[in-house]
Amino acid sequence: MTLKENEFYDINKFPKDPGITVLGISMPSISLKQNPRACIDATKHLISKVLTSNVGANIIYTDSLYLFSDKSATSLKTKFQKLVCEHKQGYLNLIKKDLTMIPKAFTFTTWSQLILDTPLFPEYSKQFREFYDNDPQYKKIVHDDIIRTGREISKNYINYILEEDMLDYLLAKGLIRLQNDYVNDKEKWILNCYHGKPRLSSIYVHQNNVFNLTNSENCYENSFYDVEGKILYEYDRVNLETISL
Repeated sequence: MTLKENEFYDINKFPKDPGITVLGISMPSISLKQNPRACIDATKHLISKVLTSNVGANIIYTDSLYLFSDKSATSLKTKFQKLVCEHKQGYLNLIKKDLTMIPKAFTFTTWSQLILDTPLFPEYSKQFREFYDNDPQYKKIVHDDIIRTGREISKNYINYILEEDMLDYLLAKGLIRLQNDYVNDKEKWILNCYHGKPRLSSIYVHQNNVFNLTNSENCYENSFYDVEGKILYEYDRVNLETISL
């Protein structure tokens, strides 16, 4: 079946090669739609697509990403530490109770660790900022994404989106090391997942391949999986002018 523009469905089965699903956890959603039970339900759905036992799951807490804020860094640090620790423990407790899951396959990490595992992060950040400053279409999409959330356009929200868009892109292109003791650096594919739809700005970054990178081994290098809607968005078939997200 040939899929049409802006037509997307669930994944049938993952490739037989080793791979890693990456589930980003946002701080506003960590106790709501991304609570441990919701994450386990999403994990079970993903496990149903595994053909062989060589798939790991990396859970990434976006705590320090939310330091792009006017709020006190001290209060945010205290709040996020508590939320992350409680969420991880709740997740682990549910994993240990389920015989279909392999605890070793799960890795929990933070946004700061992700940055630390990104070679040349300062250089990429500088170049990505230049891309934003010099590409009026991307700038407009970023601003529109912010407005759609009901927020006002500000330096903090712009920096938040730029950093997340960039790391999402670099992850899919295989430029960030994903530490996972179960897969142990053997992954051939990486799938970015989230409880929700992709952001238009992220789609634009992938479609324009900002740094001209290719990760031919990763069949999901230009894709995003919505674990809530159970839909794989393949960016090569997205028409940004007509898609409704």
